[in-house]
Amino acid sequence: LNSAVVLMQGEDALGTRIAEAVQDQLPMVRDRPLVDYLDGIGQRLANLAGRDEFDYDFYWLDDDSLNAFALPGGKIFIHTGALMKTHSEAELAGLLAHEIAHAVLSHGFQMATNSNFLSSLASFIPIPELANVAAGLAITGYSREMERQADVLGTQILATDGYAADGLHNLMVVLQAEVGDRGSLSWFSTHPAPDERVTYLQRLVETGGYNRYAYEGVATHLLMQQRLEALHAARHHHPSSLPAPSPLDPL
Repeated sequence: LNSAVVLMQGEDALGTRIAEAVQDQLPMVRDRPLVDYLDGIGQRLANLAGRDEFDYDFYWLDDDSLNAFALPGGKIFIHTGALMKTHSEAELAGLLAHEIAHAVLSHGFQMATNSNFLSSLASFIPIPELANVAAGLAITGYSREMERQADVLGTQILATDGYAADGLHNLMVVLQAEVGDRGSLSWFSTHPAPDERVTYLQRLVETGGYNRYAYEGVATHLLMQQRLEALHAARHHHPSSLPAPSPLDPL
């Protein structure tokens, strides 16, 4: 019955409903330049992804881990740790393209409409604190095959938008260093091992003829990192104050 209701609602409606619950329960960053930066990258990538019926939305989740998740219908949540721990806009865009690919390929919706609706609902939200949203059930994650599909399509989307095609590969290098020997971390438990992903993504870029020397976006990325640091510092020391405007603030 749950699965039938979800099917009638559709991917976008389901994603919107869960996204509202996520925002109610977890800390979000709503600073306009940071939000515009993320949305600008995300919308450009999404326009190339081939699912125009989705109303794509991109959100900053205030969490210092290098993580992200995609809800059905193109509701994408990126942890602020992904901004701070990546080295370029191309790497961040690689993460966004990977999550957009999950939405485009309906991975979350496939899981949400299987025979165990509530359990699968938990599986594509890799955050333990969302127990109330996911009926308190354990997190399992996407299948490894789904992750590989999202890596491949994400790289194609990234390269098509003019970013350095190895942005997602370089992100996996960062993740590989981040994980080290901690292979039991929940985000990686159902993903291909980072070293495996580094290898096959490198092969994909090399054999696919993609341009790895295109746009990196290091300077803009650094400005956004500095803005987030200022925002956190202002909140910690002076909760009512705001960070100084950056050159990228809208006029």
